Amino acid sequence: MLPTPNHLLQTLSKLITIALFVALLSAAIVPLFDAVAAPLFAISPDLGAATSYSVLGGQTVTNTGLTTMPGDLGVSPGSAVTGFPPGIVGPPGAIHAGDAQAAAAQSDNAAAFTFLDQTCDTTYPGVKDLVGETLVPGTYCADAFRLSGTLSLSGSGVWIFKSASDLIVSGAATVVGGDPCNVWWREVSSATLGANTALIGNILASTSISLETGARLNGRALAQTGSVTLDSNTITGPICALQATNTPVPSATNTPVPGATNTPVPSATNTPLPGATNTPVPGATNTPLPGATNTPVPGATNTPVPGATNTPVPGVTNTPLPEATSTSVPGATNTPLPEATSTPMPEATSTPVPGATSTLVPSEGKIPPPTPASLPPSGGAPSSPWTAVLIALGIGVMALGLGVGARRRVR
Repeated sequence: MLPTPNHLLQTLSKLITIALFVALLSAAIVPLFDAVAAPLFAISPDLGAATSYSVLGGQTVTNTGLTTMPGDLGVSPGSAVTGFPPGIVGPPGAIHAGDAQAAAAQSDNAAAFTFLDQTCDTTYPGVKDLVGETLVPGTYCADAFRLSGTLSLSGSGVWIFKSASDLIVSGAATVVGGDPCNVWWREVSSATLGANTALIGNILASTSISLETGARLNGRALAQTGSVTLDSNTITGPICALQATNTPVPSATNTPVPGATNTPVPSATNTPLPGATNTPVPGATNTPLPGATNTPVPGATNTPVPGATNTPVPGVTNTPLPEATSTSVPGATNTPLPEATSTPMPEATSTPVPGATSTLVPSEGKIPPPTPASLPPSGGAPSSPWTAVLIALGIGVMALGLGVGARRRVR
């Protein structure tokens, strides 16, 4: 029975899934093998107080002939230094025989020796002669190292040569490439540079170091417990700076940056800004504005509403009260009111009130009647109360008639 199309698609999908899984697994595993095989990065130690020394011995330093070195020469815990002169130390170097400076340098020398015991990238069986080798930075280990010809150091970095016993340099030995400050020879016992050989790097030996006649060293010779023997040698190694691999960057310390202290910013205090006090704004006091005082307006008792315009009510202003000319009040003294004969009302004059804004509306139809107190006093006897009532009634009737007439005209 032939497989169905669906079955073929399912099988193909499974195969593709398995292939992708294998590819991803390979991509993850292969770099691990490469990392195992890749050389580790060697790290230079910090020589500390021993940094300024070209030669450091444990018991003695002995010289024959004209040996020169730029750095310090020291002995500790011993104190014997012979052959200087004719040997020359410095400048800027000086001799430290059994003093505190030499002791500090020897202590840091021992610490650096321990630090150089790093994991081997390459291990040679037995005794290894490095002649003809071209080596990249890394840590190389052997029971003992020999150099009878040219060794080439390729690239930039740190080279560490760890010997379980000794180092012997002989014949036409020389080293090409590399930085003397980053090449290290760690010898558990001793190191010997044969006559007229050349080597670069720092020799750290547990016991002794010997430079035979005419041997040249571009670096340092630092022995912990034994002696250093010199014979007309040239030691030219630079005074190497501390290695950046082990030296923390000064700016990365915990020292606070000046100006970054906890001093609060002056402008962030709680001092209120000038002008933000509670002093009231001038002009915002409770002093009433001019013209807004409580001084009564003269004649305001009979004055129309303030704000009235100068337009008088038609038929009202300057009109004498005709009914008051000859009408006598029943039961009264029949004394006419001389002040009401033909005198217009003082308060109904055309004098505008200062600051008035409103206009009397003619359609209101009513004129406020004058109070008895507003009438000027008569020259005769006091009027009867009925007189005031009749006058008010007459004025009211006349005002009503005027209002009705005004409404008809408006319509």
